[in-house]
Amino acid sequence: MNRRAIVIGAGLAGSSAAERLAARGWKITLIDAADAPGQGASGNLAGVLRPLPSLDDNRLAQLTRASFEHARRHFAALTAAGQPLRWAQTGVLHLARDDGHEATQRRVVERQQPAPGELRFVERDEASELAGWPVANGGWWFPGGGWVDPASLCRANLARHAAQITPRYACQVAQIDRHAGLWRAHDGAGALIAEAPVLILANAAAGRHFAATAHLPLRAARGQVSHLVADAASVPQIVVCRLGYVTPAIDGLRSTGATFSIGDGDATLRAADHAENLAKLDFILPGYGSHIAAAELAGRVGFRPLSPDRLPMIGAVADATAVDPDRPARPLAEMPRLAGLYVINGFGARGIVWSALAGELLACLVAGETPPLADDLVNAVDPGRFLLRGRNRRVRGAARSLIDG
Repeated sequence: MNRRAIVIGAGLAGSSAAERLAARGWKITLIDAADAPGQGASGNLAGVLRPLPSLDDNRLAQLTRASFEHARRHFAALTAAGQPLRWAQTGVLHLARDDGHEATQRRVVERQQPAPGELRFVERDEASELAGWPVANGGWWFPGGGWVDPASLCRANLARHAAQITPRYACQVAQIDRHAGLWRAHDGAGALIAEAPVLILANAAAGRHFAATAHLPLRAARGQVSHLVADAASVPQIVVCRLGYVTPAIDGLRSTGATFSIGDGDATLRAADHAENLAKLDFILPGYGSHIAAAELAGRVGFRPLSPDRLPMIGAVADATAVDPDRPARPLAEMPRLAGLYVINGFGARGIVWSALAGELLACLVAGETPPLADDLVNAVDPGRFLLRGRNRRVRGAARSLIDG
């Protein structure tokens, strides 16, 4: 196999895919419109690392649990290799929303019996002690969770096998096509940027702007995070979540938020969104932000790519023009694919926990290796799922603009 690939997008998704393929000896051309990695949705000061259990242990819970364990191993390996990853396993306290949710959290721990070092339920008094602040309810305590600087993770991924990766920053891909067995990326003037047998789309919601991926139901959600000036010794010293999150102080700033607005393309900071984040902060730590004025806050706006079922899209892109939505659906294994075209996308707000395992899964699929997940979870994140009959009928009449000479 000619082990060359183009990766479009240098955020958590693209850098993770590039790192895993580069570790296997692949040569990667990495293209991003920004002038450095991790400048889009992956550019917040800190993201939260923790799984998301559920009473029925559904696929989302299974995937986040497997991803959480894989991420911790990957981050430890990057750190051991001397890569510039900034993260801290401070622990994550996920407080119950109300008494009913608290009861559900207790049942999850009682039913699933996780190891105490992985997850345990803590009552309100212990939760208050962990947070360093009086809280309204108990909740889940993840001792191995914490915060991660996502842009530093992108940089660490790309630095680990830097000799295998050729970055092309400040470079906008306007069009892709396939010719003579090679995928080609072109700029707005039609000039060739790069070509390779494999093309991986990791460019957030822009991933559906190409004809081959127009059927993917990617959406962008605007999220505004607020930054609070904070002393390093101030509480909380852990990450605390409750319909929002607040981090420890990192370089003198504490992050809290975030807002969530689909279809909102405004990249400017808004005082109303800071006020919403302060209300969330008050729900997490009652009275904590009472002295803070929303109008005085700094922050950051990012746009997170989402899929309708809350699961990421990882795998080979289906050929939408070869799927008849009115005929019985084929199994995913039999769905026609566009040779050499892959997507790793739709992480939403879970890029920190999902990206490492997603990159490994994609690399296994590209290289023809055994996936690191059970078949049902591989199918659950397969981007072809949106072309199964009844899932998406919008592909009828899609025009194919790919040339395979």
